[in-house]
Amino acid sequence: MIRKYLILIAGALLLTLAACAPREPVHYPPEDAVVAVAGFSQPKHRWEMITSHITVGQKEIDRDVIEKLDSDLAALLRQSRQKMVYPEMVEQCMDLVAADTSPQSSAFHFWVQVGKCIPADYILVPFVFEWKERIGGSYGVQEPAAVVMELNLIDLQELQLQRFYFDERQFALLEDLSSIGKFFRRGGKWISARQLANEGLEQGVRELGL
Repeated sequence: MIRKYLILIAGALLLTLAACAPREPVHYPPEDAVVAVAGFSQPKHRWEMITSHITVGQKEIDRDVIEKLDSDLAALLRQSRQKMVYPEMVEQCMDLVAADTSPQSSAFHFWVQVGKCIPADYILVPFVFEWKERIGGSYGVQEPAAVVMELNLIDLQELQLQRFYFDERQFALLEDLSSIGKFFRRGGKWISARQLANEGLEQGVRELGL
């Protein structure tokens, strides 16, 4: 019992230290901004990525997973202060820009042109790189859920990029004491990949000021 209390105290101290760490300032989009929202995609090549920090070529993610991510992100953004332009309209501009863009153009340049085609003040480009479903149930797993995704918010006037990167695999409390807060928020349960992704989407939308 004493050991269990010591673990909880140590975890709480780690959380406090993490909360006090300095963070880079984020320039939030103003309330009257128009934000174009692209649909989720899984980059297969480096030239498809806005930043090149991660290895591509992961196992292909099912289309229904992509559609659920689009739906969950849209549900969060409906509460936004900004005006959102959703993927259906963005896809039309993607086709127009792709037809008029040279193969040597960067992904950043491509998405800037798509955003200006809308026209919008910002464009949000979400990627999902890895998706592993939980193997097991809520109270015991053979393999926990894991999700790697990224939200890229481009300021189309200043040509600046704000990036939120989410790489999360659920661990048991004794494996990772720093996850004590998440452990209690999740009710001590093993959650699904979609639930894990929703945690990331909520955090990303909040940190990007949408």
